[in-house]
Amino acid sequence: MGERLYLHRHSLVHSLPSHLKIIAAIAFILIVVSTPITQWGAFIAYFLWLLTVVFIAKIPFPLLFKRALIEIPFIFFAILMPFFGTGEKIQVGPFDLYREGLIAGSGIVAKGTLGVMTAIILSTSTTAREILRGLERLRLPVLMVQIASFMLRYVNVVNDEMERMKVARESRGFEATGVKHWKVLATAAGALFIRSYERGERVHLSMLSRGYEGVLPHEEQIEHKATVWLKAMMYPTCCCNYFYRSITDWKNVMNTPSLEIKELAFAYPDGNQALFGVNLSIQKGERVALLGPNGAGKTTLVMHMNGIHPTSHGSIHVAGQLVDSKNKESIKEIRSKVGIVFQDPDDQLFMPTVAEDVAFGPYNMGLRADELNAVVNEALELVGMLEFRDRPPHHLSFGQRRRVAVATVLAMKPEILVLDEPSSNLDPASRRELADILRSLDITIVMVTHDLPYAHEICARSVILNGGIIVADGPTQSILTNTALLAANRLELPVGFVI
Repeated sequence: MGERLYLHRHSLVHSLPSHLKIIAAIAFILIVVSTPITQWGAFIAYFLWLLTVVFIAKIPFPLLFKRALIEIPFIFFAILMPFFGTGEKIQVGPFDLYREGLIAGSGIVAKGTLGVMTAIILSTSTTAREILRGLERLRLPVLMVQIASFMLRYVNVVNDEMERMKVARESRGFEATGVKHWKVLATAAGALFIRSYERGERVHLSMLSRGYEGVLPHEEQIEHKATVWLKAMMYPTCCCNYFYRSITDWKNVMNTPSLEIKELAFAYPDGNQALFGVNLSIQKGERVALLGPNGAGKTTLVMHMNGIHPTSHGSIHVAGQLVDSKNKESIKEIRSKVGIVFQDPDDQLFMPTVAEDVAFGPYNMGLRADELNAVVNEALELVGMLEFRDRPPHHLSFGQRRRVAVATVLAMKPEILVLDEPSSNLDPASRRELADILRSLDITIVMVTHDLPYAHEICARSVILNGGIIVADGPTQSILTNTALLAANRLELPVGFVI
């Protein structure tokens, strides 16, 4: 929403630092509010000043007028004020109006219009992200800026969903023409609220899976301490020792599975048993498809891999390290090793710009300044999205957002990349581009999918999960040619697809 308000122009107003514009806007509004409404000369001067700024900023007057229409409800309220009240009355044409109401209503119209015009000039000449940066520079509490950032991001997401719901209603012959249709609109609003609530839960899971501990990335200066130089001087000795240990442990490391799950069982608080003793071992560099019908327990299993769901029975090891949700330091390291790309990229892209979304995980892992920027650029380069690093995610196509979602995880340098339905809602070209990216990665991949041809294209091995247990594990070629096995687990190849 904030980006849609911005009007790209080359003007003096546009080029001013955002924090200075914010200070100027607040100061101007305070001056306006503190000016008595009886000082009409001052208000005329204020309006002339704002119109001058509008002219310098090259903002079209029709656009200014259109956006100022948001003030109409307040103007309507102000018009009614002179008709109600107490005290002295004055004659204005055929009407007897209360003097105090007339003054108060005039104040609302004049001061409100000046405030709205100021907000329009600020939002038209400054991007939403620049405004947030300006608030950071003004030392506004970080938490408040972060909340504003989230609100900005998801106002756009909700707005897009509203547009899709509107199209869906109209495509089925619905047209809101009066009070009788309010029930339908209210029902749609309720559905949108529930969707937003559920999305909030998914966004929180995405944040946790990338190491979130209550702090979002923000600008900070790198410090050059004496301890940094001392550590640098010790590097030669440390490197020799590390080289020796690496040679000694090389064989053990290479033989350690990337993922090892033993007797994993899990039940939700409502008593629903989702997993019944799952055993699975995946070697380093394997690409494994996790198949199964809806409700089989695939998502539940994935959420155990990086400790989102605590392990209550059985064990999980990632690269030899136990997944222990109770150990805060251990789970932070596990979440850097297991990166999850969620099915809906909008659940994963919650920062104002692409670069900040990709930086979210590495920042939580402790990277800062130039090192953080290099990791972000490298991850975006891997998925072919480097040129979009400063774009808001909601300005990208669905396929582009999916690639950025992959980059947010790759930036954490994971041992295992987990993808939930990576091919869903992609057009053929985006589907192929993502497949090319995944095949180029030298990394262990677990791909949850119903897209059997995609599993055959990318993964040499497939596992079928059904009813909370693994019912098949073997080469993808063998599993997908076993029609009886597929039918028993509600899996089907597309009509005409031959392996």
